[in-house]
Amino acid sequence: MFAIVSKADGYPVSRSAGNGQPDLVVTWTSGDKARAFLAAKGIEADYSVVALTEDALGSMAKALGCDADAIAFDSYPEK
Repeated sequence: MFAIVSKADGYPVSRSAGNGQPDLVVTWTSGDKARAFLAAKGIEADYSVVALTEDALGSMAKALGCDADAIAFDSYPEK
């Protein structure tokens, strides 16, 4: 799985606002599909595609200020 993360602050593109719900990271089934999403939105210079590894997940959790286990994953609806 792949996620899109902002280069500037490390936050995933999609995340919950809190309220006791898990923080949400939108995922894609391939890096190419995630990059195509960025290109379609014209924001590929501002964001990067990151493979979801233990290290990447730890970095996302740190940026979100939560435990890695508190992050929920949701696939981007692909056509």
